[in-house]
Amino acid sequence: MKLCLRCNNYFGDEVSTCPRDKVALEPVGKDPLIGALINNKYAVETVVGKGASGIVYRATRLLMGGAVAVKVVHSYLGADPKSMEKFSREVRALEQLRHPNIVNLWESGITDDGQPYLVMDYLQGTPLSSLITVEDTLAPSRMLEITRQVCNGLQEAHSQGFVHRDIKPENIVLDSTSEQDFVKVCDFGIAYTVFENGMNTMARPTTVAGSPAYMSPEQCRGLPLDHRTDIYSLALVVFEMVTGKRPFEATTSKEFMVKTVNDKMPLMSTVRPSLGIPEPVDLVVAKALQKNPKDRHASAVDFAKDLNLACQATGWLVKGSDQKSDGRLQNQSQRVNERTRGPQ
Repeated sequence: MKLCLRCNNYFGDEVSTCPRDKVALEPVGKDPLIGALINNKYAVETVVGKGASGIVYRATRLLMGGAVAVKVVHSYLGADPKSMEKFSREVRALEQLRHPNIVNLWESGITDDGQPYLVMDYLQGTPLSSLITVEDTLAPSRMLEITRQVCNGLQEAHSQGFVHRDIKPENIVLDSTSEQDFVKVCDFGIAYTVFENGMNTMARPTTVAGSPAYMSPEQCRGLPLDHRTDIYSLALVVFEMVTGKRPFEATTSKEFMVKTVNDKMPLMSTVRPSLGIPEPVDLVVAKALQKNPKDRHASAVDFAKDLNLACQATGWLVKGSDQKSDGRLQNQSQRVNERTRGPQ
């Protein structure tokens, strides 16, 4: 098994380079949980992902059968009794969070060696990160539909006082059982509440959790967070769906965070000028990427509505889709040529 140190995704031993980040993978030792039982309920089969707060495994339920995703939270996050108490309280609340665009959390517990775990739906689908790797850029209509569904899920979570804190392409999965894109937002495992004891307050995280390439400036600085940090992270995902690139590139987590806090955010049109991105669309995404949360959209659905209006008003949904079709043919031709040439 190998690990990409930039995106924290696992790959088989036969893969040498991360297909998305184009960096060499690092070999990792055999995970002791693979092949083991968790509390005599779940037989762990393989690693399917790794996030800021833990490792996600595919497992089989021993009693009922069927596959589930089991996220085992990093031990350091459960070491402090107060943090563990808060984690347990939030998980109980998250178990009540139900929305078509959010992965269901069914159960939580503690492993024999004291690590918290979460049991969630196991999705048969494609992570958005994989789709971006293959497609480079998405047609505007597809980008808009994915964004709309993510915003619907986030709006429900935000209305109940939850902040995701780790919105990124890897945590947005397109369900393969549907003929059209049906989005599921995954990994609320590091989510936390901003409603404490019925009071609407912003909570200060005890650790800086998240994925550096998609963290908001306030998240990078360890400041109090609210739902607008998710809007910022989602806007970064939209930026990547539209341009095929992140606004900032870096080789280390620290460099990503420094750029996020200090550097001016580029417009999508300056990153990929050949795409003809309309100015109104550019400005909607730029608003969601403001460094001050007060300058962003007030809610996830407001962001989705403004983005839809900008796309509709400029006719970009039609023009952009035509350009995408032409570009897809060019990309396919380029990949064929690259395979024909072979490594240089």
